[in-house]
Order: sequence, then C-alpha cells, then structure tokens
Amino acid sequence: MLLSDLLKESLDTATLECWQRERTATPVRAFAVRLHTAGLSLRETEAILRLLGVERSFQAVFQWVH
Repeated sequence: MLLSDLLKESLDTATLECWQRERTATPVRAFAVRLHTAGLSLRETEAILRLLGVERSFQAVFQWVH
C-alpha cells in the first residue's frame, strides 16, 4: 500500500458514535505524531501532510501530539 493511499484511508468504524467527530483518520494522526517526534517542527509536519494531500493546520498536529 502506498503512503498516499494509507493517508487517504477512511476508518471502517466511521459510523460509530465515537468516531463521528473525527476529521482525520487515525493512521494520518499517528504518522504526523511520528514525524514530529522524529524531530520535525509542527509546521514542517504540516507541510509534509499538505504535500500528501492532507490539509490540516499545525495547531491540529499540536493537539494530536499532546
């Protein structure tokens, strides 16, 4: 599976009440957290996600990390 496919993947459990408010799939959030913990800044992580077609702010990445 290509990374871009993984990032565009939607959760099969999207119909569950606990996931209804999630804008970003869990694999994308996990990938962003790994990028940030590997030493990239929040804005660098945001830029990489944008290159892969995921439009989220650096504030969103901050919330995922914390």
